[in-house]
Amino acid sequence: MPYCPKCDMEFVEGMTVCTDCGGPLVESKEAADALKQAEKEREEQEMARRYAEILKNNSEAAAEDTEPQAKKAASAVSVPAYVNKKQRYEDMSSSASAFFLVGGILALFAILNILGVIRLPMAGITGVIFRGLLVLMAVCSIAIAVSSKKRAAQLKVQADEEEKETQEIIQWFLKTYSADGLDDQLHLEDPDLAGEELSLKRFELIQDYLVTGRDLPDPSYVDALCDMLYNRLYGES
Repeated sequence: MPYCPKCDMEFVEGMTVCTDCGGPLVESKEAADALKQAEKEREEQEMARRYAEILKNNSEAAAEDTEPQAKKAASAVSVPAYVNKKQRYEDMSSSASAFFLVGGILALFAILNILGVIRLPMAGITGVIFRGLLVLMAVCSIAIAVSSKKRAAQLKVQADEEEKETQEIIQWFLKTYSADGLDDQLHLEDPDLAGEELSLKRFELIQDYLVTGRDLPDPSYVDALCDMLYNRLYGES
């Protein structure tokens, strides 16, 4: 007999819709019982799945809360420390001066040895080879010094341009954003932020604004700017 699984009512042959609820009828009470059992099993499986998901989420949240802050920082992508062009210019200038000094000493020693002012216990072909090596090392040192000096001159121009750009970016950021404004935005997202976590979020927010606002391609340069801006906004602590 046709049967309504919702109302638990039998109907006469030929009926296809329940006169009470308007739902479709199944072919028999046994079919209705089978449908109810299948629905019950689906509900139990769904409840078990949701319970397992809740347990998993709670476990992950607990593990994240107990993870040391230092370990979180270490798991982040490592960005090499930025060496500004002024420091590179100074290093290159120092290298050029050192090679000039070494080349000059070697050249002077070779000349004095050739003139006989400085005599070495070497004669014949050995002495010739030694003096040739002195001259070669002197020439190479001076050539490296000249090349380093040219490179230093180029870096000096780039260093001045970088210093100008850095100051312009810092002034732009400080005029556009304030320490209180950044903190207000962070506390809107999470009112309980404090301590090291707050400091980390401040740094990340400054970094985001620099990347989106100035389109800076060098991550290490961005980090260096973040350090300077963080100290200007929040102090050294």
